[in-house]
Amino acid sequence: MRPSTTPPTLFVATRREDIPAGVHRYASVDGSVPGAALVWDHHISGEPISLDALPATVSLAGLDGLGTTLADTDAVIGAAVLLRGGTSAIDPARLPVLRAASWWCDHLRGAPGVGTDDDRLGRGLHDAISRVLHAAKDDPSPAFASLVLTVTDALATGSPLPFAAPPDLAAPSLRTQRRIHDEGPIALVDLRGLDDAPPPLAAYAEHRCAIAVTIDDHPQGGHRFTVGVNPHLTDTPADLGAALHAVALAEYAHGAPCVGAAPIAGQENWGGRATVFGSPWNYGSRLTPDEVIYLIRRALQI
Repeated sequence: MRPSTTPPTLFVATRREDIPAGVHRYASVDGSVPGAALVWDHHISGEPISLDALPATVSLAGLDGLGTTLADTDAVIGAAVLLRGGTSAIDPARLPVLRAASWWCDHLRGAPGVGTDDDRLGRGLHDAISRVLHAAKDDPSPAFASLVLTVTDALATGSPLPFAAPPDLAAPSLRTQRRIHDEGPIALVDLRGLDDAPPPLAAYAEHRCAIAVTIDDHPQGGHRFTVGVNPHLTDTPADLGAALHAVALAEYAHGAPCVGAAPIAGQENWGGRATVFGSPWNYGSRLTPDEVIYLIRRALQI
């Protein structure tokens, strides 16, 4: 199916009030933007990456927007494939590269079954996208839109996809800055106050704990947490779901703006998938680092 000749407005939003002016009927990819008419969110449907949740053919006719909740490589690729008209519109030779890029984004490692050269190209695509988005983290929508259109054009014309060399995993050192604290099987990684934090893969490389609890400043005040398994290790939990539900229940006990105890879209609560999850989008978590670590250890019995 041929994509629409007039692409919808591309944007990043986690609240209805952040939807761009003039956008009334929109879709959401790689996340659940509130009020979306169509949603392709692999965090809910369970696929490993966004690409796996997309239809073979799709029309965006009648939509004036296409958004995501977090601008990253997986969201850029998902949006580009939707603009092209679905996975069947993509050259089969390029699908492994897109798959590899999304796996490096979401799982911090190469995709199963993808060859060495495709994995290299996919890693380079992920690094190129990540650099642009990192530089635009304070206002990601324009960068997200530009990247989606760039990738869409490359897929349509067969021109090279963006590519960048991997970042240096050796610097800067969080451990030498005393920002990594080992708590048995869990590492607390403190990024608060850092102007330029290292990429997640580099942070995970600085410890041998199975799980990392990363804490950062939330723009609205308070803490922002990310909890994930260490991709550099093999003996790690396969599913953090019990821990996610435990911290979501604890967050809900603090009341508004959290509106539900379940870690699902629309509850203004924690959310994520089997190997990584995080605190609410729109406000700082009321939980302390010690509480989060305690709840994870109790839920996973580690």
